[in-house]
Amino acid sequence: MVQDLINLDEKECVIITHYSTGIKVVRDARDQHKNKEEALKEIKRRVNNFYRTGHDDELVEERRSQIGTGERSDKRRTYRVKNAMVYDHITNKSASLKDILRGRIELLV
Repeated sequence: MVQDLINLDEKECVIITHYSTGIKVVRDARDQHKNKEEALKEIKRRVNNFYRTGHDDELVEERRSQIGTGERSDKRRTYRVKNAMVYDHITNKSASLKDILRGRIELLV
């Protein structure tokens, strides 16, 4: 959570941002301490409401779709040190491990 305090023409503006959810609260009355107190209450209310309504499940599902499951079918390459071979599962090409370690990755692309 980030707090920004800004002085604007006798108003003490308070901006609080909750990074995980992206929720931002702005308060700009005359009293800075009251603004901060109200902004913290409001952001707590909004964040609790965000997690209560199940938006967290959507974010988790989106992250899982980007990362994958970690199963064998998600592999990009197999490095076989015993056989000194590298196999790319996307392009169905293979190359020697020595060539890949020397930086010749274009053999798999």
